[in-house]
Amino acid sequence: MLEIRQLDVSIGSVSILRNVDMTVGERQFVGLIGRNGAGKTSAFNCITGFYKPQSGQVAFKGDDITGGRPANIAAKGIARTFQNLRLFGELTVLDNVRAGTHV
Repeated sequence: MLEIRQLDVSIGSVSILRNVDMTVGERQFVGLIGRNGAGKTSAFNCITGFYKPQSGQVAFKGDDITGGRPANIAAKGIARTFQNLRLFGELTVLDNVRAGTHV
């Protein structure tokens, strides 16, 4: 369902991800773990279109989404939330969770 092949990401002269491969099948749950600075967020940013990798490919359901616009990728069914401790104070917990599912 999601295939990542030979993904490379650099920020400036710093290599963040190098030759990353990952496959996630339909109905499969996968955790991405690692120490701070290991590149977890950068990988998600590439998958969701917030970063464009220097090389490699991200495919979802057979479609190449590498470097696509985040809104277009979200419309296909891949979205992310941002780590934010300041949620919408006027909303309930449930409504704060729902805010991330608007698409």
